[in-house]
Amino acid sequence: MLTKLLILASVMLLPWHALAAGVPAPPAKPVVFETHDGYFVSNKFEPQEPVSFVVLRDQESFGKVFGVAMVMGDKSHRLALNAFDKKLVVAAIHRGKAMVTYQVASMMAEAETLIVRYTTKSEPSDTAEFACPLILSLDKGNFNTVRFVENGRDIKHMTLAPTHAAATRSNKPEALTEKSADGKTVFSIRGGGIGHTTLACDPDLKPQEILLRAYLRGLESLTLANDRVQWKASVLSHSGHPTLLHLWQNGKEGPALSKESSYWAEIRRLGPDGKPAAGLPPEGGWFEMTIPQALLTDTRELKLSWIDFYR
Repeated sequence: MLTKLLILASVMLLPWHALAAGVPAPPAKPVVFETHDGYFVSNKFEPQEPVSFVVLRDQESFGKVFGVAMVMGDKSHRLALNAFDKKLVVAAIHRGKAMVTYQVASMMAEAETLIVRYTTKSEPSDTAEFACPLILSLDKGNFNTVRFVENGRDIKHMTLAPTHAAATRSNKPEALTEKSADGKTVFSIRGGGIGHTTLACDPDLKPQEILLRAYLRGLESLTLANDRVQWKASVLSHSGHPTLLHLWQNGKEGPALSKESSYWAEIRRLGPDGKPAAGLPPEGGWFEMTIPQALLTDTRELKLSWIDFYR
């Protein structure tokens, strides 16, 4: 059977999809937007990433990324009170020893894809470190994907969940999805603690290779469950950090999974540079695995839950 991932109850539509079906893609339309300043980037948000991209739909999520920078004679153009009642924010952030400024060329809607085109200009510094944001607001629309085109280069695709789905099907607004450069679908878990979310699947469409990344310092428990089985993994925080994999069926735990099982998956531990890490991932690192196809085949819904450390 064919399966297509629908992350957090959203469909990832690629620009070639309509053409492949023989339906001409609708023309791109300009989108009205505003550019905002007067904010600093939280040092807790992806501090090790040289470049970050976010799409924010509520004030709580915005406050986890940006804070208000107050100065004398302030004439900054900030978001209006209750802006998120009607608006969403897309932002790019450059970090490092350079002051980066932005010039937005255009913002266009192409079917259900929002395309943000802009250029950057850098002024290097020998000593100072900067986190320079581009913050844009626009009316909420029926967007499934946001593409960031920087200096003429398509550098980031982000697949979005509808607001109602994120609120009802995930207790972690930090959880998001993104399309990596090589075309694989990446589902990322951000924010520590205990969380859960749902991946809904279309069993009539082709399965994709899906990477699951958990930006957590520990992974005492990870569960993926469909209507047939529960797949459970644990990377112990002690005793050499072994990885344990088991499959539960009919409420009973089976033997440990081996590499010969169609449900087996390697859980990699990576550092902030994407290289293998010894022990548990350091600050800025993550756990990474490819979701077994056996869990996605003939599956309409895959439920995820995780615990970083037992408390």
